[in-house]
Amino acid sequence: MRADVTFEPVVSEPVAEDFWELYLEAFGPLRTRAAARHVLHRDEFDEEMADPRILKLLAHDEHGTPVGLTTLATDLAAVPWVSPEYFAARYPEHAARGAVWYIGFTLAHPGRRATRTFMDMIDALVAHLAEHRVVCAYDVSRFNDDGLRFADNLRRHLERTRDVTVETVDRQTYYATTFH
Repeated sequence: MRADVTFEPVVSEPVAEDFWELYLEAFGPLRTRAAARHVLHRDEFDEEMADPRILKLLAHDEHGTPVGLTTLATDLAAVPWVSPEYFAARYPEHAARGAVWYIGFTLAHPGRRATRTFMDMIDALVAHLAEHRVVCAYDVSRFNDDGLRFADNLRRHLERTRDVTVETVDRQTYYATTFH
């Protein structure tokens, strides 16, 4: 069962409402699994859905039900926690032509994670990124990296299907100190 995948610069309010429910179902568990806040507030989610600088990859099942969502900032200024200067210093040619993009998040309905849905989305996204010859940055929480091996699996898939270089460009580790 394949997902119907489309790219939309702006998502209407009724469609955003359907995807908000999916977003909460998929990302809600990260509230207690990651130190950084990975779950957007509703107003932040709505702002991203309405921001044309953030391309939305929407996946629907054969009945039109939302089953997956990816956000792709084609302008780094749209992502408050990203430093456009950092990427411009490392990828000046790409930055000069507006070809440093950032994946905000990607998700598939929890019940469809073991189906083709996620790979249909990844394949559509990768084809789009390759077509535009971009540097695409993203971050992965430790839970998804260590527990689900997300970054390794994605790297292996990319290296099998495209001419790419995948590198870790930065790392932030959260610490907690308990005073007794």
